[in-house]
Amino acid sequence: MKCWIWIVMLLSGVAEAGCERPWRAGYDDWPPYHYRNQEQVLTGFAVEVLEAVAKRMDCYEVFRERPWKRTLLEVASGDLDIAMEATESEARRRYAYFSVPYSPGVILLWVRRGEQNGAVTLEAWLEEGKRLGTTREFNYGEPIMGLLANHANQVTPLLEEERNYGKLQLRRIDGFLGDAFATRWMLEQSGLLPNIVPHQARVIAIPTRFMLSKRRFDPAFVAQFNQALAAFQADREYDALLRRYAPVGVRP
Repeated sequence: MKCWIWIVMLLSGVAEAGCERPWRAGYDDWPPYHYRNQEQVLTGFAVEVLEAVAKRMDCYEVFRERPWKRTLLEVASGDLDIAMEATESEARRRYAYFSVPYSPGVILLWVRRGEQNGAVTLEAWLEEGKRLGTTREFNYGEPIMGLLANHANQVTPLLEEERNYGKLQLRRIDGFLGDAFATRWMLEQSGLLPNIVPHQARVIAIPTRFMLSKRRFDPAFVAQFNQALAAFQADREYDALLRRYAPVGVRP
């Protein structure tokens, strides 16, 4: 019994060590993961997950709006504590710990309605000579990035994903890559969802995580953070959150 009490006290001390001041989390405008609603209140899938984890740990958070590149730089320097919707990489592991996955991270091939069947993989689709739009500096994962490099003459990277919508409708490309949550959201807001739909071809799923700055947190705290995150994911509240934000067919 004394041993159990000691463990509880130890874990409590770990939490206090990471909660003595607010978690500073960086975000950019990327609905439905993090965005300001009509009332200018910050909300979104990733925001609500982080808030739920903080509540379970008796911690609290503040959000700082930053471009994505600046968020990464400030997590590295310790000026921010957390980045949301992040994928792991060797370079990032030098300055941050990663939580367990919390978001499906599904990338889809979006095409004109009526052209969503045929090839069953992105590679087969490209082998048909199709022209693909991508978003510059978006990381689609190593397998896809390698595939895009092999078909570079068919791929047009653009600075903003939304520009692909017009190019697709004008038949200057045959499809583009986009996040299952975010692209669907933007197409719906633009009134284009009836005309632009996901292709049946498999692309990739890279579940995303929270990045926690090594300048603020230690491995013991990260372990406790992961326990709280896993407990939330096992709760009905997380299921309800997914139903609100995730298209049918891309939920984990």
